[in-house]
Amino acid sequence: MHFLLFSNVNKDPDQKVTDRLEQVILSRGHEATIVREGDEAPEEGIPAEKLEAIDVVIVLGGDGTMLRASHAIGASPVPMIGLNLGTTGFLTEVECSAMEDMVDRLISGDYVIEERMQLSGTIKKSGTADADRINFSALNDVVIIREGVLRLIALRIYVNNVFFDTYEADGVIISTPTGSTGYNLSAGGPIVSPKTRAIVLTPISPHSLSKKSIVFDADDRIRISLVEKRKTQVNEAIVSFDGYMNYEISVEDQVDVVTSDVPLHLIRLEERSFYEVISRKLDCPTYSG
Repeated sequence: MHFLLFSNVNKDPDQKVTDRLEQVILSRGHEATIVREGDEAPEEGIPAEKLEAIDVVIVLGGDGTMLRASHAIGASPVPMIGLNLGTTGFLTEVECSAMEDMVDRLISGDYVIEERMQLSGTIKKSGTADADRINFSALNDVVIIREGVLRLIALRIYVNNVFFDTYEADGVIISTPTGSTGYNLSAGGPIVSPKTRAIVLTPISPHSLSKKSIVFDADDRIRISLVEKRKTQVNEAIVSFDGYMNYEISVEDQVDVVTSDVPLHLIRLEERSFYEVISRKLDCPTYSG
């Protein structure tokens, strides 16, 4: 097997953990290629021809590193597993103490693969041609948030080309079930099982208390447009994908979000209950009956 080790330079600055993992793989008679995030990992992603030779991606870091690795592999079907060098991790699977067991199980095929829904879409700048659209993808969320001044922005929401509502808020979060435990949760949105196919839209600090999270079907198509509130408004919002890629948008620019045709393939060594993980990660009290 050929492993790609996607290593976070901040979590493993001296590369001790990465080098140790490489030696474990080599000692089993298999291959390893190391890509250092922010170093060898180009912003446009790892070349497809390089990924064709890879059987498994092992991500060394936390959930943020997992998100950046998902962008780096793009549409490749190569499965990914996380070795946790962070703190609370919903995506990372294995602690460093279990590194050797992880490698042995990956080599023997003793694991299951979960498909995680992703989002994709475009930013259409007002007054530009369709060919100039900015394409994006996201495993966790697409966030549209005000830029600069401490004023609310107005966002007009359409679902399947039908007007839905206008939110006056600091912004909105469009989340996958995987991303529901991230920024969406911090903003008061619902936790959704990753096996669910749904899109969650949550306002960030809405002006109206009646504006709540909405759960849409995964087949729904969401369009969001920045609405002018003041004549002086020019660039007052930023679109962020997984907190990784950021773009400014202006009044009447459109952000279209749909479910991606390409899921992320996430390796699990154990068939764990999502609700058990939530209880443990969020320190929820255990109900004893």
